[in-house]
Amino acid sequence: MPPRRVAIIGAGLSGLAAGIFARLNGFEATIFEHGAKPGGVSSSWKRKGYLIDGGIHFYMGCLRSGPTREFFRELGVLQEERYRPVTRYARFLDPAHGLRLDLTADLDRFVEEARAISPRDARFLNRFLAGAKAFARTDLVSTMAKPPELTTFLDSAKALCSLGRSLRYYSGRFARPMTEVVRELDHPGLREIFLHLFLPEVPYFFNLMLAGLLWSNNLAVRTDGSAGFNQALESRFIGLGGKIFYRSRVEKILIENNRAVGVRLRNGLEETADYVVSAADGRSTLFDLVGVEHVPPALATLYRDLELFAPVVLVNLGLDLELSGLPGNLIFRPPGRLSAGFPAREWWFVRLFGPERGFAPPGKILVQVMIDSAWEPWQKLRADMAAYQAEKERLAAQVIRELDRLHPGLGERVEMIDVATPHTWWRYTLNQRGAYEGFAITPKSFRTKIKRTLPGLDNFVMAGQWTVPGGGAVPSLLTGRHALMLICVKEGLIFRGGRFSV
Repeated sequence: MPPRRVAIIGAGLSGLAAGIFARLNGFEATIFEHGAKPGGVSSSWKRKGYLIDGGIHFYMGCLRSGPTREFFRELGVLQEERYRPVTRYARFLDPAHGLRLDLTADLDRFVEEARAISPRDARFLNRFLAGAKAFARTDLVSTMAKPPELTTFLDSAKALCSLGRSLRYYSGRFARPMTEVVRELDHPGLREIFLHLFLPEVPYFFNLMLAGLLWSNNLAVRTDGSAGFNQALESRFIGLGGKIFYRSRVEKILIENNRAVGVRLRNGLEETADYVVSAADGRSTLFDLVGVEHVPPALATLYRDLELFAPVVLVNLGLDLELSGLPGNLIFRPPGRLSAGFPAREWWFVRLFGPERGFAPPGKILVQVMIDSAWEPWQKLRADMAAYQAEKERLAAQVIRELDRLHPGLGERVEMIDVATPHTWWRYTLNQRGAYEGFAITPKSFRTKIKRTLPGLDNFVMAGQWTVPGGGAVPSLLTGRHALMLICVKEGLIFRGGRFSV
């Protein structure tokens, strides 16, 4: 009997993971990707000698022995020499309040310096420190070992036990959004800093987890960036005998007698399959590729009601100079206001990439500014290409002006400008409203479990960040694994997943 065939939509992280586990379990696997390269929203591109990394900022949990590390090994991305522990998360700069504060792996020092700024906030800061340290042993893979369809009461109990000391922080005041929590702080500058540790709407425990991974030296970056990570996943999949077709947009999932039987591409070609896994945008998958008649009302309600990650603009600047004395990441509130680019928040996330990692030519540097923006204005503006381009140029000029205040003379040394808008994200990934990580991390979304299968539609499974509110690299990769676990159960097979077992 020939091997069963799996057609996978999307060569992002979850699609590649699904392909890898399909091959590990003896299925033929073919991935159809809308774009020209792997990675999806975890993307990188080249401009005038610079490599722009628009993807993963941090890799959580892979530096210490445990399930996440073994999961990375299964996927072929545990090239240990490529990972470097994050010792400084970011420098916070708030000229309006005269603040400069470094959040490093030395959390005790961070809290000590914050207490010196505002002794009246000592109680809040001490509780932050204790909570962060309780998350030091966090391992996302342990808590997401199986998809909801296969998770039993015993599995849930094991996942809760794996949380250890951090379990108490998932409820009460720690489950409230940061927009509420920071009201407890007396100092206005510290309120702003804690509000922007990640995103203002996330529950408090998420920031504690992030700080705990930093403190325990289990937060990493890759020296070759997102491009290296994506290429490693692609190589693993192809090395196992998988096939990828780029520039192959799926137009419809073929359904016969309430069973997925293949896909039809935009060029009219059809590919039959025994199973279809969609790792593409959730809304377009459900309402366009599958059809609203197969979407249960409760799931349609989630797509209507859950908040999305705010889309962003990325302003990338290639500088013919070396910037010394600045950390790799800045979380920065510029003194001036932007009148271009439709900014949704005042704070910027700034990353610096030097030549030592291959992101800039020798003696130069790449500065990347990420600013939360809005979808509708960019979408409307895109209809007039001249106006769209002019808005990008106005935004870049204003960003350069503000950075020049931070580092005088910087503006004169800009030799490359690249601006990616929310429409850019949509054009290359088809992600709903340019939301690069799907559903936002909020107290409501954290309590939401989304099944990977649809009732009444056999042999179809969803994967990707739209099935795990909050998204992120490790959760997205896990959904690819989950898809094949569900398929193996349907086939009556024992799931094989390498050395990491569930």
